[in-house]
Amino acid sequence: APIVVPPSTILADLAKTRGDASLPQGMVTFLVGDDEERIENVSKCNLCARSPVFRTMFGIGMKERDAAEVTVRNTDLATFTALVRYLLTDQLDLGEEGGGRAQRALDLRELAQMYQ
Repeated sequence: APIVVPPSTILADLAKTRGDASLPQGMVTFLVGDDEERIENVSKCNLCARSPVFRTMFGIGMKERDAAEVTVRNTDLATFTALVRYLLTDQLDLGEEGGGRAQRALDLRELAQMYQ
């Protein structure tokens, strides 16, 4: 099936963060894959505004709320970076032409379904 990128909602999503005291503050570093490669200094608040899964993960009473680092298994750095970049910018980046873009698109679709 073709991969469909939905219309941008980033402005509306970020507008909802104003005055929402339930959103976490601070940054998180993701340790990705078996090698625990790092994606550093990602805003928890912005992730929560864009993803119900992250909102639950960083929600009140969850151990990740105050965690500085979160481990993410079952993916690779390039795919998870593409997901985070999309959540923060609404821009899809599959990497260089020919360098596994088709597989990354499939991996990203699967990952996006997990974090929608």
